[in-house]
Amino acid sequence: MKTRTSGFATGVVATAALLLLIAIAVSGDVGLSLASTMVASALASVAVFAFLFPGSTFFSLALTNSIAVYVSIFVFLSETNFRGVSPAAQHAGFLLPVAGFVVGAILRRDAIRIIVTQRQIRSAADRRRSLSWLLPTAALCALTFLVPGIDPTGRAIDVTFVLAMGGVSVLVLITAQNVAVFLLDAGLLFEEFFERVERLIMPVYAFLTFYSMIVVAFASIYKIVDRFVPGPHFRILDHDRAIGFADAIYFSVVTLSTVGYGDILPISEPIKLIALIEVVFGVTLLLVGFSEIMAYSREVQARKRDHGAAEGDE
Repeated sequence: MKTRTSGFATGVVATAALLLLIAIAVSGDVGLSLASTMVASALASVAVFAFLFPGSTFFSLALTNSIAVYVSIFVFLSETNFRGVSPAAQHAGFLLPVAGFVVGAILRRDAIRIIVTQRQIRSAADRRRSLSWLLPTAALCALTFLVPGIDPTGRAIDVTFVLAMGGVSVLVLITAQNVAVFLLDAGLLFEEFFERVERLIMPVYAFLTFYSMIVVAFASIYKIVDRFVPGPHFRILDHDRAIGFADAIYFSVVTLSTVGYGDILPISEPIKLIALIEVVFGVTLLLVGFSEIMAYSREVQARKRDHGAAEGDE
């Protein structure tokens, strides 16, 4: 019961956080009502899956990510191929594939539960089979790009939209087990990824600490030169003026990462030279830092293997 509650809560919280961000972002385009429907239906579907298939936190996270991708594709296709569709049709169109997947998973819950409890990534053949739903779904979505050429209006655009989303719903209903296998594999890969990230927390923290030291040091140098050496030294938003410390920090980060947005430009020779030195520091730090992080990861894995071998000998 504790595992079921934990999986339920994790899925709901993760979905709420991610979908809330997307809903806020798209609410201005699709309206607050549809954005709310997206969040509510996503929460409900993840809650159902967390209840039906407890014990796999990362399965819920993979489902959360998939729903977020679905929301993004849905908004893109709606705005691109179905301009003028009514809000009622949008609500129905969004809910149809979600409902189809949930119903299909419920109908095949015993088979899916066995797959979830096995907690192992499928073979290459099984992975290809689990992706069988993707090609027809993508083909159906691609066909919607023909809709603007037909230029349906009024009720016709609503019917066309609902039929298209209904087709997607039927596909995911039929292939719900394959979709669930795909999500499970993605969830296990998520889990493996986060386990590896956890081992890298300390070296990454050390790298970021050194990185921030360089940023602050060069930002201070920029500010000192700008203050005490006759200028101007910086062109900020097309104006030659003194740089503030906050802008110096920003310029230092942009320079160290070699991004170069161009909103703050070095225009004096001393500052150009210092910026070049910082770029060299940045590239060297990235190369050495990445190498050291990977070396640390290999050492941790080697120690774990040696420890496991020692316990086996005992």
